[in-house]
Amino acid sequence: MEITVRPTRASDAAALCDIYAQPEAQRQTLQLPKPSVDMWQKRLDSMPVGVYSYVAEIDGRVVGNIGFEHSQRPRTAHCASFGIGVHDDFHGLGVASRLIETVIDLADNWLQVKRIQIEVNSDNHVAIACYKKFGFEIEGEAKMSCFRDGKYVSTYYMARIKS
Repeated sequence: MEITVRPTRASDAAALCDIYAQPEAQRQTLQLPKPSVDMWQKRLDSMPVGVYSYVAEIDGRVVGNIGFEHSQRPRTAHCASFGIGVHDDFHGLGVASRLIETVIDLADNWLQVKRIQIEVNSDNHVAIACYKKFGFEIEGEAKMSCFRDGKYVSTYYMARIKS
């Protein structure tokens, strides 16, 4: 099985809607239930400067997405962050890793980004392990920072600093 990563296209709106409509994707990202294709279309049509979006495909099907935001502020231009989602049916196949590799290459070799920072639910052990594999470290915790399933959950702040 080959995972292909490419830039996101406007025609990917329905596929992104499907990814983020999945129960685990909703649970572990800040997306709300029942996303609409129109909402995703608007997001894709109005990407701000400094935002790079990629999708992962398996056999021509979009199964993952990463949005990478390079800070445009002069004093934080060395920083970036990302949000990532993988279709529930494709967890454990290396999709997230391929997407993260793509943005790390962009950061390290093309944008001069020294610091990539992310937020992750503190109970998302699989994602935390994946991020640690790429050199991300937990820098802090925000208690009760995210509301999901009728309860509050804490968030870890993680970062990877290129030496």
